[in-house]
This record gives sequence, C-alpha cells and structure tokens, in this order.
Amino acid sequence: MSAAVPSAPTAALAGRRRWFALAFLALGVAMIILDATVVNVAVPTMVKDLGLTTTDAEWVTAAYSLTFASLLIFWGRIADRVGRKRIFVLGVIVFVGASVLVAASETSTTLITARALQGIGGAMILPSSLSVINAVFVGRSRAVAFAVWGGTIGGMAALGPLVGGWLTTYASWHWAFLINVPIGLLVLGGVLLLVPETRERGGPAGIDLLGTVLITASL
Repeated sequence: MSAAVPSAPTAALAGRRRWFALAFLALGVAMIILDATVVNVAVPTMVKDLGLTTTDAEWVTAAYSLTFASLLIFWGRIADRVGRKRIFVLGVIVFVGASVLVAASETSTTLITARALQGIGGAMILPSSLSVINAVFVGRSRAVAFAVWGGTIGGMAALGPLVGGWLTTYASWHWAFLINVPIGLLVLGGVLLLVPETRERGGPAGIDLLGTVLITASL
C-alpha cells in the first residue's frame, strides 16, 4: 500500500473542490469507525432481541474487527493497482449493503456473516481513502488533509458509543446500522462527483500473492 509514503501527486485538485472531496472521504471513514464502536453499546439489546449466546455476542464484534484488520493491506494494494476511487466506491456499496443485512438479521449466523461483510467493506474504504488524499493533496495542504483524516478516526471512535446508545435507546438497535444508508448514499454521491481516479505510478507491477496470503492469515 503506497499511501504510507508521501509521493508526487497523480491528480492534484485545486481550490475548494479538494476540500469538499476530503469532506466526503472523511465521512466515509467516519462511517466505518462509527460501526466499529457503535456495536459495543448495542450488543446487549441485540442479545435480548435475537437470543444470542455469549459466543455469538463476541463474534458480532470480532467478525468485523478480524476481517477489517486482516484485509487492509490486501485492499490497499488492489486499490493502488486498479484505482483508489473505484475500490472506495465499491467498499461503500459493500459496507452499506452489509449494514442493511445486519439490521435485517434474525439469526446469529446471518448477523455474524453480515458483520464480516461490513469488515470487508471497511477494509476497502480506509486504505483507499488515505491513498486518494496522498495523491490529490500537495505540500502543506497534504499535512492538513492527513490531520483531518486522522482526527476523523479519533473523533468517531469517541462519538460512536454515544451515537449507538442514543439510537438504541430512542429508536432501536437496527438504526445503529441503518444510519449507514443515508450516510453511504451521501458519500457515494460526493465521491463520484468530486474525487478523481488515481493509481500507483511506478513501483513493482502485480501483486505478491504469497506475501498477501501470509500477512492476511497472520493478521
């Protein structure tokens, strides 16, 4: 994943457009971090409504975290090769679709599977968003953009439990996930309109399949 090392921009944006683009990218990141934390306060209600066992409840959280963390490097590399915007958009679609499946789940198997799918979508969104920022921002503005991206992660990690508690108390635990539908649609619209497509220029071609399998399995 080339985003970790700043490089020359491949599709720099000028003026206000780049900051609007950043806002939609950050909103997409906020959505996946929200769901990583919101479930912590929603789980007790989900256990009661769906009759989950203790093991089921643990996997509701773990299924998301495991797929999300283990696939970050893989999807980061894919995004560099085939297009970061493309993978970001696909990730949002997968994440929102999985969120609807979570909200509609009536069994532990469906619920845990949907949470794993959310993790896959999140793993597509996070590295591709960072790579896009690295590609379209230059100089001091790049540092500011990285700060906004990082601040979004920290802020949503703190805000997630509050949002989850409010939605679970005054609506239902389903809305802790259905809230991703309007957010995801807004992100898709903004990214499709404002974010340019970028790919890695130079560097080794192809994908190290053995290394990818080993690092994914290890994580």
